Parts: sequence; C-alpha cells; structure tokens
Amino acid sequence: RTLRVEDYGKTAAAFVDTQTGRALRVAPALDIRQRAYAYAPNEPRHYFAQMQAYQIMPDEEMFTVTRVGLATSIEAILSRPCLRVNCDVCGEEIMNEREVEQNGLTLCRACAHGGYYQSVERDGILLCAVSQEAALQGIP
Repeated sequence: RTLRVEDYGKTAAAFVDTQTGRALRVAPALDIRQRAYAYAPNEPRHYFAQMQAYQIMPDEEMFTVTRVGLATSIEAILSRPCLRVNCDVCGEEIMNEREVEQNGLTLCRACAHGGYYQSVERDGILLCAVSQEAALQGIP
C-alpha cells in the first residue's frame, strides 16, 4: 500500500509484510550479467544478450533474496492512513503525516527543505523559489 523510494544507487527492493513486519530484500545476483551470456550465446551485443537471457533465466539465478530488518519502524513508514493536509506554499496535498511545521506554516518537505525539483513558473509567475524563501523567513 505504500511505496518508499530511497536512492542508494543500487537496484534492489525491500518488500515488507505490514502485518508481521517481516521483510525481504530482492537484488540482482552479483554475477547476473556474466551468467546471461550462457543463455544467449549467439547474441554478440551485450545489452541484447542480457535482455534475452533475463526473459528465460530462472528467478533463483537472477536474484538474491535476503531476510532483512528495517532501520525505520513499519509504523513510521506507513503512518496513519487518510491523514491529509495541503502545503501552505505550493498547495499540494501531503499525506500520512509527512508535513513539516515551520514558522507557523504547514509545508511539504520539498518546500521546507528543497526537493529534487523546483517549480519555475505557473501562469507566467515565478513560484516556489520566491514563495519558499518567504515561508522560511516567516513572511506570509
């Protein structure tokens, strides 16, 4: 019910049973690229050999599956469903207690701390950069 993305520069995913808290981490086998060539020996192009092989390789050869424990509690990840507020700067909806209270304003994390993107304009008006600076300084 919840997708949490954390960029560590790796191709892996953790799946959590929210009822039991048990978690599994699935990642590509360390030597998956080398193994792929055995499944497509007549394909000279590396990328195409890998794509062909990945369609027929058994899962247990492609992936490592490891039982893991979460560094963040499942309660903190899931929060409480159906809690919604709107950011006082950008107006977007913030779900499940992910808002930040700053200078009496309710802000999304992007407006409070900067995000991986920055709004440039809407209807010809520069947004977010000016609004965010004002919010951080307590200017309405």
